[in-house]
Amino acid sequence: MVNSKNLSAVIYEDLRTQLIVGKLEPGDMLSIRKLAELYNVSMMPIREALKRLETENALTGAAKKAYRVPELSTGEASNIFFIRSVLEGAAAQIAAGQLSEQDMDAARRHTMMMDAAWKQRDPHRYLENNFAFHSLIYRAANNPDLSRLIESLYARSGPLLGKAIKHLVNIEDWETSHDQILDSLRNHDGDKARKLIEEDIKWGAMLYDGHSKDNKLII
Repeated sequence: MVNSKNLSAVIYEDLRTQLIVGKLEPGDMLSIRKLAELYNVSMMPIREALKRLETENALTGAAKKAYRVPELSTGEASNIFFIRSVLEGAAAQIAAGQLSEQDMDAARRHTMMMDAAWKQRDPHRYLENNFAFHSLIYRAANNPDLSRLIESLYARSGPLLGKAIKHLVNIEDWETSHDQILDSLRNHDGDKARKLIEEDIKWGAMLYDGHSKDNKLII
């Protein structure tokens, strides 16, 4: 029999994934009762999972029986992308030359799936593969604390990117540097890997800065 703690962990991981891939957007409400019905569990593990996400700033408590995906100002969104760029850039510099051939092959497959998802305007599949691509790199730095910090930021930036891909971006304006990132990692060029990763992530900050007025996102 699965106990409440294990159920809570499973639900937490599922909801966090939905945040990362943009299935939950800023402003979405999460009702404890409705989630309990959806997962066919009592409300206790739902509360535990939502509370954990709230402590990571991925959700905010909207009422006693509901939580909300935060609606951030453009300044707050830019700050999240900036912090991600700094942490992931450092991880990439450490990881240069550390990825196995199997990891490199998997990363290249994710870049191909990202390109296909982008052309199909499928933000969820794009962000799923984008997260998988980046996680292969930062985990290769072999620093669990750094990985946990980065992943907590993905749960906060995913809803922002999911919304942005749907509403703000023209495919003609998109340029990817993922292949160049992998080449720099293979060549043990940590400085270049760091620079490219930082530029890749800062795209999110520039996107929100470019579609804002009075520090509010314009859709």
